[in-house]
Amino acid sequence: MIAVRDLDRAAADFARLGFTLTPRGFHSIGSQNHCIMLSSTYLELLAAPVAHPWLDYYRAFLERGEGLAAIAYATQDADATYAELKDRGAKPPMDLSRPVEGGVARFRLVQFENTRFYVQHLTRELVWRPHWQAHRNGAQELVAAEWPSLLKIRGLSSKAEAHGLRLEPA
Repeated sequence: MIAVRDLDRAAADFARLGFTLTPRGFHSIGSQNHCIMLSSTYLELLAAPVAHPWLDYYRAFLERGEGLAAIAYATQDADATYAELKDRGAKPPMDLSRPVEGGVARFRLVQFENTRFYVQHLTRELVWRPHWQAHRNGAQELVAAEWPSLLKIRGLSSKAEAHGLRLEPA
């Protein structure tokens, strides 16, 4: 999750760097995003223009600056993940959705600490589309995130910096 103050500017900057972005998404909790879909991972540019308990962390993060705000891990079962982590402070699962071309993308999230959460993609086919996975800069897969400001991406043709992040070929 890359928290940004100006989603339009961030989208234009990442597009200039050779990334293909999904159309602007409007989440059911008021956040907005553009995703950069890779082979099986993705980068998400996230704006939090409205108050919502799930967005408080991102809004506070943006008061200090932009950049890598959180890491999302995939889960096949958000309820089982919550059961495993609830004694360590995980929040109960929350359903989230956003309209996309051809339907409504649906997700189930489990927040664990502010910087980590787990996401169950319920409509994966609506998000992982080949035309969103092809990038002019050759990006194929996120292979490492070094907190707080470095992402290593397999296939990336050159180093770049944007919105508090260094992007490097892996």
